[in-house]
Amino acid sequence: MELNMTPMIDVIFQLMIFFMCSIHFKSLEGKLYAYMPQIGVNHTEVFVPLIPEVRIKLAYSESSPLMTRVKLGDIDFNDWNSLERHLKDLAPRLVTADGLDVIPVKIDADGNVPAQAVVSVLNICKKAGVQKTEFAAKTSPARR
Repeated sequence: MELNMTPMIDVIFQLMIFFMCSIHFKSLEGKLYAYMPQIGVNHTEVFVPLIPEVRIKLAYSESSPLMTRVKLGDIDFNDWNSLERHLKDLAPRLVTADGLDVIPVKIDADGNVPAQAVVSVLNICKKAGVQKTEFAAKTSPARR
């Protein structure tokens, strides 16, 4: 029994012609984004160094299960309002002057922390004007 390959080759060529005719190439013309200094403009902006990382650590507290232990860097917070005030002061420094880079605030929650506390911190970040919020991933212990 011999297979007739002519119809299959014919269909393949028709599909190739169809896709070649229907493809749309994206033109690279248009506005070229370049950040060049403007002539005659005197810029006296103060460079604010980037903050390497902002990590809010949440740990379970048996004394007050709804208000977990909240730590941002070396600062411990006793209530949600003080954390919100601190983040409102910190939020403008999380965006570079050109607005291109945004430093995320990472929420690092202990396994025993209630979900309500994590959601409360997420809401506080949004109220404070933090543009980018991430959750820290848990690393699993090394297997032996």
